[in-house]
Amino acid sequence: MELAGSLVLLVGAVVTVLAAWGVVDFPTPIARMHAATKPASLGLALLTIGAAITASSWDLVGVGLLVTVFLFLTAPISGHLLGRAAYLAGQAGRLEVDDLAGAEPGGFAPTEPRRGPSPLRVLAFAVIWVALWQDLSVGNVINGILVGLVVGLVSRERTRGSRISPVGAAVFVVRYAGLVIASTARVAWEVVTPTNERVREAIVEIPLRVSSAPAVLLLANAISYTPGTLTLEVCGGPAPAPARLWVHVLHFESVPQVVAEVRRIEDLVMAALPERAGV
Repeated sequence: MELAGSLVLLVGAVVTVLAAWGVVDFPTPIARMHAATKPASLGLALLTIGAAITASSWDLVGVGLLVTVFLFLTAPISGHLLGRAAYLAGQAGRLEVDDLAGAEPGGFAPTEPRRGPSPLRVLAFAVIWVALWQDLSVGNVINGILVGLVVGLVSRERTRGSRISPVGAAVFVVRYAGLVIASTARVAWEVVTPTNERVREAIVEIPLRVSSAPAVLLLANAISYTPGTLTLEVCGGPAPAPARLWVHVLHFESVPQVVAEVRRIEDLVMAALPERAGV
């Protein structure tokens, strides 16, 4: 366990150092977002999990996995906002393709009034609360339920149009992890090479097949968490209006190649969050 944990810690440390190096080495602010918000997050997650494995503590492993999930939910959003701000400030640099130029993306908020706190969400908050405190007691469970109820009451809207498929979600986690590892290796290689000749930046508009807010959000986050791609803008609404993403890519080859990469992730999202008919 100590050897396995040490190896995970070593990989996490290397990834984190390469992320910091990429922030200095990459030529434009948006390109630096690919290093700052993805490999750094992956490195922190590996360091947390590696420390837990070294300590032979399954409780800490659970906390490490929660940290990974939280980073997946938050780091892409910060990268999206920073990248979007850099683009609007004219700091995008030379782009091979710029589909965002002249575009006027609207919002994306297909919601409907919430009738009350979702029991599944309340249960999820209770589980996370107990896991973070590492104390399965009646008081902690009650506190977690109360937190879930408060969040449910404060949130006046709920997204619609999708459900979770356990099998599809498991396939998504496994296959997406492989994509993240492969793309991280590609960006890391770009960092350690003496020049940035392979960096060809572009922003490509991609119409989506998914339309529900959870599916679009998961897809946008998955794209942004994958090194080499970053979601800059989201637009769409309830059917029949298709949702669209504007994706910044670090290694642009062609528009069909970018679309194919996004479609690969979108297929995993559609399997994990199948949409209800009529949405």
